[in-house]
Amino acid sequence: MTTTTIEGKRAIVIDDHKLFTSGLCTILESIGLRIVSTFENGRDALYFLKNHDVDLVFSDINMPKMDGLQLCKKLTAEEINTKIIMLSMYEDPNIIKEAFECGANAYLSKNTEKEEIIKAIKKCFANKEYVNKQLFKPHDVMYDDDAFVMKYRLTLREREVLKLMLKEESNQEISEDLNISKRTVETHRKNILLKLGIKNNIGLAKIAVTYNLFN
Repeated sequence: MTTTTIEGKRAIVIDDHKLFTSGLCTILESIGLRIVSTFENGRDALYFLKNHDVDLVFSDINMPKMDGLQLCKKLTAEEINTKIIMLSMYEDPNIIKEAFECGANAYLSKNTEKEEIIKAIKKCFANKEYVNKQLFKPHDVMYDDDAFVMKYRLTLREREVLKLMLKEESNQEISEDLNISKRTVETHRKNILLKLGIKNNIGLAKIAVTYNLFN
């Protein structure tokens, strides 16, 4: 596949760090992509993608309102035809595997060099998966060995909230730690309890002991 395949492709960037977004857009435009818009959260990006044709989405994972993994699920479920490249500082193999399961086509570290971004884009348009050379390949990621993650399918944000719940932090404290609203924390807490099939902290403690979540 030649660089002419990249030239003129319509792309958007989703990241709540404006400095990173600006730098990435400069790189992407220098290799021939057409950046049609940028967003700070997945929710606004999803609305745009429902109403505009976009060839390629570059998305962070940890964002307010709707994170990158949730966005991937929505795009896949609603059959919105676009390629998705996740750009994140997370290098946890479980998160990488989850990204592909949600519908991502490629997963790159935010430290990725320009040449590898080009390689990932070409792989996407060739309908192939791609992960940074320094990260695990998608089929090598040991995700199914994590019994807790496999069984309960908590999202990345839910796992972050759960970790703080186990530290007995209040909703307000979790809100401040994760830079999300208290109401959002309450929603995550309800969803976590629902997924775990429990009603209170006693049930949560039992599951935490069973799966050794306190470590």
